[in-house]
Amino acid sequence: MINTMTSKLALLATLGLAACGGTGVPVATTNPVPAERLSFSEIADIADEVNGGFNAVAITPKALVPTAGGATYSGAVGGTIAVQGNVTDVAGVMAMDVDFGRDEVGGLLGNFVTRAGDDIDGTLSLRNGVLNRRSNSQQVAIFADVNGNLRSAAGENLSVDARLRNSGFKGNNVAFVGGDIEGDIYVDGVRGDLDLRTQLER
Repeated sequence: MINTMTSKLALLATLGLAACGGTGVPVATTNPVPAERLSFSEIADIADEVNGGFNAVAITPKALVPTAGGATYSGAVGGTIAVQGNVTDVAGVMAMDVDFGRDEVGGLLGNFVTRAGDDIDGTLSLRNGVLNRRSNSQQVAIFADVNGNLRSAAGENLSVDARLRNSGFKGNNVAFVGGDIEGDIYVDGVRGDLDLRTQLER
């Protein structure tokens, strides 16, 4: 019997672009949303599986982060949208490409769904993504803008202006990436806070 979680992770992994020869990977990725939308609990299962490996390994030393080639990471995001005192739990999936030679990062987030089971349509993009090899003495940091427009099940327009931060690699072979996505979200023009956590694996 095929392990359901492993199948879902394998599916997500195929949705990012594979590494390209000596020039690394493109900074744009394909849509991470699977053909059949995943539920909140299915995304939570993916997060749990990735977190098991993520939490078991140490931060990747700077000297072990490659300076050539590329890798594609995939996994889950989860957290909250808070607008005027109303807090909604949300989850989604994410695919991220890293070009180690150019120190560039790109990706997409999608398949957002609330804990109550309401789908949120649309995708968010990682833009201006970089590997910063100097800002942190302990690890190579990952930064990117996270922007885009979504639409709630109730027909609300959601505009996101956020940032990937506190992000870096874990594992001796840069097997995992973790980080925070924090910033503004406007729901039909009303400002709120987006606070997500992501863990990804190769």
